[in-house]
Amino acid sequence: MLVAAAGAVVLAAVEVFLGTGPSGVATGWAGGVVGALLLPVATQVGLLLGSVLFGLRVRQVVFGAMREIASFRCGGVTFTFRALPVTLRAQIGPWRSPVILRCWLAGLVSAVVGFAAVAAAWWWVPGAFGRGLSLAMSAFMLVKLWPKRVPLTTSTGWLLFSLPRIAEPERSDFLAAPLAARAYEALRSGDLDTAQQHADELGDRFPGINATVSCQIAVMESRGLYAPGVLTLLKFLSDNDVPPRKMAYLLAGLAGLGFKAVESGQMPAESLLPTAKKALQDAVSLGYPEFELSGTSGLLALIEGDAAEAVKLATTGAEYNHSPLSRADDFTTVARAHMALHDNAAARTALARAEELAPWSPRVTETRQRLSVT
Repeated sequence: MLVAAAGAVVLAAVEVFLGTGPSGVATGWAGGVVGALLLPVATQVGLLLGSVLFGLRVRQVVFGAMREIASFRCGGVTFTFRALPVTLRAQIGPWRSPVILRCWLAGLVSAVVGFAAVAAAWWWVPGAFGRGLSLAMSAFMLVKLWPKRVPLTTSTGWLLFSLPRIAEPERSDFLAAPLAARAYEALRSGDLDTAQQHADELGDRFPGINATVSCQIAVMESRGLYAPGVLTLLKFLSDNDVPPRKMAYLLAGLAGLGFKAVESGQMPAESLLPTAKKALQDAVSLGYPEFELSGTSGLLALIEGDAAEAVKLATTGAEYNHSPLSRADDFTTVARAHMALHDNAAARTALARAEELAPWSPRVTETRQRLSVT
């Protein structure tokens, strides 16, 4: 947004210098705002196109921001529509070898589409609006070409310039990604045995790396083995020098696992809760978006006895989360919080939403059993 603001200031100065007056400046600013919105969408469309052309996995496509208004599946892709239609996001990852080449080619298509959008703005959109549009799109294209990889975001420039030179152990993480993706797909469908087979194969082929350990922990969590998952993750963090981006993901996972281990009674709250709370804070400080962890914060509120706050936070998490398994967890937390508030009708409504997403989840099945005897 700083780039957009700077571009708008430059545009205003140019318009005043040319003598177009306040109306021209306002029109140019409008073009700048539109350009700031359109260029990221254009590069994302290019990345989606490249993913389809070169065999990457597209798990989810999200149109817009804020509250979800509709969602449906087409093949293996979930399409989600949100209330503010100004952004486009997608969950994309490796699916088959050669992994790095396919990802680089998808990044190249993203850049080509972005440059094409900038060129179209310069050549075909006239007037002050066109100049504002062109300046903003050019500035944002430069931002997109800057190599940057933070939680939930990977720039086109990182795919083009950093990925080919990626070093170990991140290179092995990329090579292991197709097998890990198949494990996560099996988890999404509740096929825990197949997910376990993939996790075991990862352990044989890529022992000790982040992709393998994360997948193994995900299988443990899906079986309700929260304490072993916490211990495995703590050992991995203590034995490895993890870069900040991956550390943010791992700490967010540690927080969620830790709270579940405490909630289920598998580990004592007095020893684990401070560690899990610190992990949640550190994940945010490392760049993990705080609103994406609302469901985890809701579970913490429930553990600490604030059921009303738990309903609020976990509902927010369920509305904004993209992962079906995470959303099922959040709806389960909402259900349990309503039970604590002695509102079993609301609890059953929330639990029904969770069952639509992951009826096999240990927390879902346990909550269903608790509700059936109340």
